[in-house]
This record gives sequence, structure tokens and C-alpha cells, in this order.
Amino acid sequence: MKKMALAAFMTYAGLIGMSTHAATATGNFDVNLTLTSKCEINGAAAPTGAVITNLDLIYTSFQTTDATATTNLNVRCTDGLSYSLGLDNTTVTDDALKLQYTLALSSTSGAGNGTDQPFTVTGTIAKNQAGTCTSAFCTNSAATNKQRTLTVTY
Repeated sequence: MKKMALAAFMTYAGLIGMSTHAATATGNFDVNLTLTSKCEINGAAAPTGAVITNLDLIYTSFQTTDATATTNLNVRCTDGLSYSLGLDNTTVTDDALKLQYTLALSSTSGAGNGTDQPFTVTGTIAKNQAGTCTSAFCTNSAATNKQRTLTVTY
């Protein structure tokens, strides 16, 4: 009986000794991130994408003052990313109504901050133009050069 008790005690003592000798090992690793920077153009009516509200210029033949109108848009770029804005053409003669107009941006550059940054495109038809129209009222719906492109370069 003493031998059994001694064996049980030794087994128990061995288990206790094992748990007090537990060890740990650690290893370190890096988490490497890759970010692809990006800019987006969006209009007030379209929360994402490159949809910009149309610019509607209204003009009367031989008008004595310039006709102006604006459209608003937003540019959202990666925080810290510099960008520039450009229009494909800033002086255009509409091929349907034969009216010349100019376009101007409120600013042509910026630095991204991760949120929408507002810009304005202003269109101007200079005064004293005749235009071409065969009725009392015409639109440039048939014009082949009415679409303009705004480019963000980053």
C-alpha cells in the first residue's frame, strides 16, 4: 500500500512539475499593405460614378449680354493625392445652332482629402451672336459636338 501511495504521489508530483515548466514561444510578422490611389468624379444628382448634371445655356439671338450657366460636380481622391482637372475643349462652336461658347473650371487642381471636393463648370455664350435656327425656338439636340469631357489626372 505504501508503494502504491508513493507511486501515486510521484505521478502527481510529476504532473505538477510539468505544469510549472510550461513555456511559450513568440514570432513576429509584418502586415504589408498595398493601396492603389484613385480619384472619382460625381455630380450632386449622382452619388457615385462620373455622371455630371448637364450644363443648360439659354440664349436669344443678338442678346446684348453674355448668357452664363453653371453645373456643379465633386472630385473625391485618395487622401494626399494631387490631381489636376481639364476639359477636352474650352471654346466650342455648336455644330447645330452655330453659337460659340466657352467653358471654364472654378479650379484646375487640388489635393485629395478622401472626401468630395466641389468644383463648378461655367459656360458662357458671348453676346451679339446670331446663331442658326429655322423656327421660333431651336435646341441643339441634333448637335454632334455637344458632349464635353472632364478629365481628372492623378
